[in-house]
Amino acid sequence: MKQVYIILRPNRYYETKDALIENNFFSLSSKDVLGRGKSSVDYVAKNGSELPQYSKHSFVAKKLIEIFCRDEDVEKLINIVKRVNQTGNSGDGKIFVINVEDGTRIRTGESGINSLM
Repeated sequence: MKQVYIILRPNRYYETKDALIENNFFSLSSKDVLGRGKSSVDYVAKNGSELPQYSKHSFVAKKLIEIFCRDEDVEKLINIVKRVNQTGNSGDGKIFVINVEDGTRIRTGESGINSLM
């Protein structure tokens, strides 16, 4: 069993969520987060003037999607997320995959992989 964290641009969230649901990844959690990658973030104000120097290292609004899935579904999941979000530009996002030892569905007591199905 795997836990997959997907960090992406907020404007790609609904398209990503719809693509995941269309491919039978129904169970997910999401939240708004702030963060940044290894590159500095440069902003230009809407009126064309540059923002103060401290804005170079500000956090950026992102969406975080968390999905638990079977080991054999991880590659499919990653390909769906990349297809929707990969532009080749800085800030496209990140995907992290973590091993999960066990899980239990509280309502039924099912554990292991059965807790996902």
